Amino acid sequence: MSGRGEHLHYVDVVRVLTVGLVIGTHVLALAPVEPTVLDGALGMVFHVSREVFFLLTAFVLTYSTGRKKVRWPRFWRRRFLFVAVPYLVWTVLYFFANGAPFLGANLVQQLLTGTARYHLYFLLVSMQIYLVFPLVRALLRATQRWHGALLAVAAAFQLTFAYAVQQNWDLGPLSGWVHAPDALLPSYLGYVLAGAIAAWHREALVAWTRQHVRTVFAGCAALVALSVVVYLVHVDVLGQPPLQASMVFQPVVAAESVAVAWAFLAAGLLWQETSRPGEKVVRATSDASFGIYLLHPLVLQGALLGATAAGLVDFAQTVPNAVVLAVLVLVLLPLLYLVSGLVTAAARRTPVSLALTGRARARRARPVPARPREDLALANSGGAR
Repeated sequence: MSGRGEHLHYVDVVRVLTVGLVIGTHVLALAPVEPTVLDGALGMVFHVSREVFFLLTAFVLTYSTGRKKVRWPRFWRRRFLFVAVPYLVWTVLYFFANGAPFLGANLVQQLLTGTARYHLYFLLVSMQIYLVFPLVRALLRATQRWHGALLAVAAAFQLTFAYAVQQNWDLGPLSGWVHAPDALLPSYLGYVLAGAIAAWHREALVAWTRQHVRTVFAGCAALVALSVVVYLVHVDVLGQPPLQASMVFQPVVAAESVAVAWAFLAAGLLWQETSRPGEKVVRATSDASFGIYLLHPLVLQGALLGATAAGLVDFAQTVPNAVVLAVLVLVLLPLLYLVSGLVTAAARRTPVSLALTGRARARRARPVPARPREDLALANSGGAR
């Protein structure tokens, strides 16, 4: 792996697509209809957003630090500033958005566990990744001749852990972790190591992916199909309800997540190599992705309240479930994405940008003053009069 280099345009595409999956997951989870088999099948596809984000986080951290010497106190100070501050602010905002009772003990408990809203656990895990990242990089250096073996161990661990959660294993003192894995870094350790190894061998990974785009897409389609088949077996054969059968922690989702992340990488490379259509929108959306992630549940809450007041939730009970899900995925999801993106873009230009979006305040580019005609003439003539 070379040192830190140019901006990776394909990473912008991965971010944009993954945020779309995140919003879709939450839209489906809060669908104003009873969960059905179709609902769970869609969930099996959208659920991979969690794992893809952790793969991406480790990839970007490893790429951004390269193989250069890192001043870890400075690394921690910067990383924690841009995550811890939004985490505190949004925990308080969602605490009040959740409604009464407004008890101080509840707020403290939500701050410690990331439960003020269903997506804030990701920030807690991200801070845990930052904390141990020096160890991850040291491990990559120490095992750089055996990264294939390290990747195999990481995959075996992640698959085993997913199965342990799915089967609700009793692991004695570790049972609490298995029963509530969401906000703990070890639950995603395999993804973190895989993302870091991928970045360490980025050039080889990108070169192979460029040459085998069709294989990557076909493999992704096969694993997505397999995940849906496994889900249907759990529902139709084992008799599990759709929500249980489509849970995040299960081995097939672990494999599917890697396949989807790889397909997103391939899509990003294709986009990057075809004149990057819509580059400004993609770059802006990627830049706003963290703010969109933080904000969209509040926008979704407002949309559901508005739909309830307008009688749309009651109306949804009278139409086929498939129609409701189609409207949610094809209409509400893009609308939430757009509104959250516009609000985030506006917040980026205010003094509260760091607190609300996790990014420094965006400054308007100063226009370059027009050069006098005499100076232009000199420039065009090489300085000769």
